[in-house]
Amino acid sequence: MAHERGTATADTGPRAGRSTLADAGTAKRALTALRTVSDADLADLLALAADLTGVEVAALAVADDDRFHYPVTVGTDPSAMASAEAMCRLARGVPGLVEVTDTTLDPDLRDSPLVTGEVASVRYYASVPLSTAAGDEVGRFSLFGSRPHHLDGEQRRVVSTLAVAANRILELRLRRLAPTQVPTADALAVAAQVSHDLQSPLATLTMSLGMLQGGGLDAATHASVLAMAVRSVERMSGMVEGTLRLHDLAHEPPRHEVVDLRDLVEQLVADEHDQWDRTGGSVDVGPLPRVVGDPAQVTLVLQNLLQNARKFARPGHPPEVAVRAAREGDRVRVTVRDTGVGIPVEHRSRVFDLFARSGEAQGHGIGLATVARIVHAHGGRCGVEDLPEGAGAALWFELPAA
Repeated sequence: MAHERGTATADTGPRAGRSTLADAGTAKRALTALRTVSDADLADLLALAADLTGVEVAALAVADDDRFHYPVTVGTDPSAMASAEAMCRLARGVPGLVEVTDTTLDPDLRDSPLVTGEVASVRYYASVPLSTAAGDEVGRFSLFGSRPHHLDGEQRRVVSTLAVAANRILELRLRRLAPTQVPTADALAVAAQVSHDLQSPLATLTMSLGMLQGGGLDAATHASVLAMAVRSVERMSGMVEGTLRLHDLAHEPPRHEVVDLRDLVEQLVADEHDQWDRTGGSVDVGPLPRVVGDPAQVTLVLQNLLQNARKFARPGHPPEVAVRAAREGDRVRVTVRDTGVGIPVEHRSRVFDLFARSGEAQGHGIGLATVARIVHAHGGRCGVEDLPEGAGAALWFELPAA
């Protein structure tokens, strides 16, 4: 939900609900992470947000003690100012997008030297929080404009997406600064593969930004190039998020609770109704027993398998998926079967390996590796049924029966 100021009533402003703020140590590490890198990925995200919304300045803000720092900026130089003078102080701790449509109408900002012209003439402000993995706010993804403005629905969605991507990149950098053990071969392989895979969406994003900033595009071409840039950002965000999730699983032993598999599958299908509806797909859920496991991690297993089945549908055919389960001794085997393109015989033995890919469908090779890591941590197994070519795919996993 966006919080608007300037023309909004007091109870809908940023003070109408606060989230937890990161401690001073985390804020300092975030500031260090943003100041000590030479790549331009965060600046590219800010530039895209500024171009999309028509503002002159975009910046990442981090609060440290009694000051706000802006170490990564577009349209102005990096700077810092006292918290009492910074616009971001009003949005700090507010979840979601905060927007001040006209600063001269906002009682907390209209007399600010940043608004009156004494220091600057900012008439528009918007920001989205940047948070740690624990959910504590560490900064803001901020926009500043010289004219009153109001984001439409599409602009809000894209700015929020860009902020999420910036947040994922910041998370990776914070982890680099955190004390850790000597990297394992697996961890080094993950880092190398992610660095390689990020090159493609970053190249597309850079090209898109060049076209947008060059100007001269008609409305249809501008919208197409912008959509291409946003897809690149979403791909980057998904890749980094999947990698972080896989890393976390290695340090999170599963809980052991009774889990109702049918409830989980039905909830996942309901949550992703738009995606299934858009593809014309369907999920047939048979009788599913209860198992023992970590509810959040088992949900992630089912989510990855359902998404995988939808992604590998036959071109021109809606994905048809069936979820079945059978009791085998003290275990339950759950099978997710689809009528899609299937898995070539030569790839079946490594489909759950990290970064393994099959076919031409887009993916990061992380989802099924996450499934395997979770299932093995529960003492279970996972695998692929040996189906004839052209019969789709059937992936299964086993967990202790309740």
